[in-house]
Amino acid sequence: MNRSIDKLELSVFALFGAATIASIMAAFGTGLHYLALIPFGIMLIYTGIINFKILYYLLLVTIPFSIEYSFSDSLGTDLPDEPMMVGLMAVTFFYLLSNYKALPTGYFANFLMLALSCHVFWMFISALNAVNFVVSFKQFLAKIWYVTTFGVLTAVIVRTKDDLKKAFWCVYIPLTLLMVQVIIRHALQGFSFEDINKPMYPFFRNHVNYAAIVSIFFPFLLLARTWYKPGTNTRRLLNFSILFYIVAIYLSYTRTCYLALLLIYPFYLVIRHKWMKQTLVVLTLGITLFVAHLFQQNNFLKYAPNFEETIYHDDFGQHLSSTFEGKDVSSMERVYRWVAATRMFKDHPWMGFGPGNFYPNYMHYTLSDFETYVSDNPERSTAHDYPLLLLAEQGTIGLAIFLFLTAVIFIYGEKIYHRMTSPDDKRIVLTLILVIAMVYVNLLLSDLLDSDKVGPFYFISIALLVSWDIKSRKADTLLNTQSK
Repeated sequence: MNRSIDKLELSVFALFGAATIASIMAAFGTGLHYLALIPFGIMLIYTGIINFKILYYLLLVTIPFSIEYSFSDSLGTDLPDEPMMVGLMAVTFFYLLSNYKALPTGYFANFLMLALSCHVFWMFISALNAVNFVVSFKQFLAKIWYVTTFGVLTAVIVRTKDDLKKAFWCVYIPLTLLMVQVIIRHALQGFSFEDINKPMYPFFRNHVNYAAIVSIFFPFLLLARTWYKPGTNTRRLLNFSILFYIVAIYLSYTRTCYLALLLIYPFYLVIRHKWMKQTLVVLTLGITLFVAHLFQQNNFLKYAPNFEETIYHDDFGQHLSSTFEGKDVSSMERVYRWVAATRMFKDHPWMGFGPGNFYPNYMHYTLSDFETYVSDNPERSTAHDYPLLLLAEQGTIGLAIFLFLTAVIFIYGEKIYHRMTSPDDKRIVLTLILVIAMVYVNLLLSDLLDSDKVGPFYFISIALLVSWDIKSRKADTLLNTQSK
């Protein structure tokens, strides 16, 4: 039986059509082309009200192909995913006010969430005491919608393996299609290292940004192939994709991602044999001794590069060898920023300069001995090392809280893995820990945790670790009750 369109539906349709025409005319009339996105925004708001789960999965689809857009020198965003995060953050707040039980019981009381909350809280305190409060508060707000959307709403929506499958395909399909077009465009350049960033544009700022999301998503690919039986077309596709992703990472010419890929199996062994605490202690001691050596009697000055010899190499082999010789411009530019970060820390040792305040201030703290040909920093990038960025922007306390969060993730995550009895659940938890480990390896030479290509996977993985932890505890409690 056909249902006639009522007057309300007709009115809504007419209003939407009028808004679409008006926004397109305004976009062309003013030259502000983003005004044409208003109808798209209206549809998203409507979808968010009717069924926000669809909007969440749509957000995952947009992450790979979102682009950076600047409204001015001081205001920029990622389109279309960041406005969607803001909308979903609002939806999350309103939904949980009336449906708090939609979250797993004890979600915010979980040790992992408490540690993450401390990290966010200190960011707020640091912003209040920032050198430039406006810049810091904008950075803090961005953190809030990342954590709310991916660290909280994920736990509401992704509750089972089937939900995780949906989320996987929402990212895998657009990301893989983008990788295909990047490799084709790169092949037309003869896989040139000199022009490596050109095929990445406009969806990725540079090859580091591109390689980061590919390498971080890679463990999910390893997990997904176990969901399908050998011999099926889907299993064959995912097997081929594993090889394709490895080739893509190699052709990205990104050293950190090579390291991340090589560490997957050793890290798996650490988790499987319960070596996490020992591993973290050894890493902490090693880094502490190395840093102490560098700053004892200013030994770091011995590693200052020769300005004339520190250049950008157009051959990847030369690029790698020059890295170890201290003659690669990108590597030494990182050192230039790292030195500035440590000197900034000395001026504001406890609370730092405030979130987002590294770039406006670091030039005053640089040493000319480490200057390179690209030190004018046209990309307006920051410290190229997340822990050092935190040290400069959020001080000793901010870095200590983040290191505490890191230890909690890996030590507690290992416990969750060994508590699991279901092979499927063990594989999921292992994958989540591996994804977070890949993020940390990337953070050694970048500061992309608050970017839309890296941050979502970090907070999603934490949210799912908490959910699976709560689920396993409930199962244990039920089993103990029945046995009595």
